[in-house]
Amino acid sequence: MSSDAGQVLGEVVARGTRSSIHAYGAGAVIKVPHPTTPAGWILAEAEYTEAVRPAGARVPCLLGIETIWGRPATVWERIEGDSMWEQVVERPETSAELGRRLAEIQLGLFALVPPMTLPGQRDRLVSKIRSSAASFDSSLARALDQIPPLAGAPRLCHGDLHPSNVILADGGSVIVDWFDASRGDPVADVARTLLTLRGDGGATPRHLPGSDARTLDVLTGAYLERLRAAIELDEELLAQWQAVQAVARMSEGVPREGLLETWRQFDEPAVQAAAVN
Repeated sequence: MSSDAGQVLGEVVARGTRSSIHAYGAGAVIKVPHPTTPAGWILAEAEYTEAVRPAGARVPCLLGIETIWGRPATVWERIEGDSMWEQVVERPETSAELGRRLAEIQLGLFALVPPMTLPGQRDRLVSKIRSSAASFDSSLARALDQIPPLAGAPRLCHGDLHPSNVILADGGSVIVDWFDASRGDPVADVARTLLTLRGDGGATPRHLPGSDARTLDVLTGAYLERLRAAIELDEELLAQWQAVQAVARMSEGVPREGLLETWRQFDEPAVQAAAVN
């Protein structure tokens, strides 16, 4: 399979909901967006990834931008190692250890000063919630009024931190997929991670294939336990952020049933309507 740039796309080394990663020559991979992914997405992610590197985040090095089938694709250094999720699937007995490691990685990001060039977290959420309301149910716009105010200085938030976005390399963990990066509230980022770790109707999430509910429960429990030992996590605030993030995530083309349930448990008018019916 050849590209517009003349380079041959190699084997698929990873596949996500928005793009596929192919081998691309010696020591490199290329991230090719799916046809349904907006062209600007791949360029924005490259910009955000390059912005967080000087701040101290461990990320792959951007090597260039190519044109694949008439659309931009990004070339990155190839990081040798398995994703954290691959290790969970291969060795489920390590799920608690890796859950704690995921929390440590996130805490490390929170300790960094976020680049001013990153979008604001609230702005990103407002845009996604409006998209969800316009596409699925106008009542979801109530989530806009539930976005908590920022408490303290904004921190570096990955926006989609889960085990498939962490590569366990020899030199340490490397974090990929920075499209949803922002300056914002760390509790909101924790809430987002919790949503990505949950199953949907008993099914394993698409981005975490090949495991089971028990393994996810163990990993998630260890993740939360480590976070609670390091930062204050008000349970009501965490639940509010999960509800808001659930509505925002509906705009991303993922299964909505579990997300709707998270929102309905928090949204008082929806709860009242369910009680009447």
